[in-house]
Amino acid sequence: MADALITTTAIAVLLFVGVICSWIGKKLTVPDALLLILAGLGFGQATFKGKPLIEFPELFLSSLAILALAMIVFDSTARLRIRELDTFSLKAVRLMFNFTIFTLILFTLASHYILGISWWTALLFSAIMVGTSPEAVLTSVGKSKAATLLKLESIFNTPLTIILPFLVIDLMTNVKSSILSEVVEQLTPFIMQIIVGIGAGIFVGLILFKLVQHVYAEVYSPLAVIVAALLAYVLAENLGGSGVLSVTALGLFFGNVYVKEKITLLGIETVLAKALYILVFILTGLIIKVPLTKEFFITSGILFGTYIAIRTLAVYVSVRDENLPFHDFVLMALCAPKGIATAAVVFSLLVIKSPDILIILDMTFAFILYSIVVSSITLMLTREQHQHH
Repeated sequence: MADALITTTAIAVLLFVGVICSWIGKKLTVPDALLLILAGLGFGQATFKGKPLIEFPELFLSSLAILALAMIVFDSTARLRIRELDTFSLKAVRLMFNFTIFTLILFTLASHYILGISWWTALLFSAIMVGTSPEAVLTSVGKSKAATLLKLESIFNTPLTIILPFLVIDLMTNVKSSILSEVVEQLTPFIMQIIVGIGAGIFVGLILFKLVQHVYAEVYSPLAVIVAALLAYVLAENLGGSGVLSVTALGLFFGNVYVKEKITLLGIETVLAKALYILVFILTGLIIKVPLTKEFFITSGILFGTYIAIRTLAVYVSVRDENLPFHDFVLMALCAPKGIATAAVVFSLLVIKSPDILIILDMTFAFILYSIVVSSITLMLTREQHQHH
């Protein structure tokens, strides 16, 4: 009972601090994610009688990661309207595709040689790095072409950010030898995971659609949406499918069929997503203990520089025909902050206790911080450019 009370108190305190951080971030136009991580780091350093001030059981953290993943994937995919995909969206898809391919190939090479980790772990690190989350941009750059492209890119790559790392982990655990027949053998369960995942998502989506369509209730319908997202995840995982793909399918299905009061339904779910957003970022800062050594900062700095170079190349290849002003090009190249999806994946990987995984978790945490800082500075400078024009 005492333990339960301590955990509950800790959650309440963290949420309270998180809400204040978000409010301060809005006032100062600083990304709230940065303030939340720093608050988490502060709590992580705090001790009481030689013990950490705030500690959480691993089971609680794993459950929170699953809840956050399900909600975040649903929230991002339910807002995708397939009917509204225009040429602009296709440009964003091209940018996302180029950036994903370049990252998976070039960044895997760089990570393998710079960090001295296995090829699989390097590929996993690259898969985590695919996502961008420029929510911070959207408040401050207005409706510029670059800002819109960045926003669309992040909507498209959020499901990827979460699906890819788990696909790599599945392959890591299944493909033990490289003999062709073995690989083909492993492909069957792999394809089954995809089929079962999508099937479970559509199945839950159909039930949700029927429920919400026929019996809309102010309190229960939004609740049904939240339960459906969790059910889709759990159902797929229990049937041996991919929970993340299941929620992606549910989100796309729900976002693209006509549902009365859809905006209200998603509004409530967004409040829960925001609470999870605050918790995940603070806990990321709280749990991951980055080695504060010169060697770590030099290595992570070199890797981050490589990442920015790969990003710049992908942006150049994707928008070279667009005649974008130079400051917009710079904005797109440098503004690729890691967001909630990346943090939630980091959380889920905490359970794996291999030394290589720990190295990339530390690096990912450093990247979340660096990318938010670099994006914030780029934004401030771009905002001045926009004011001059």
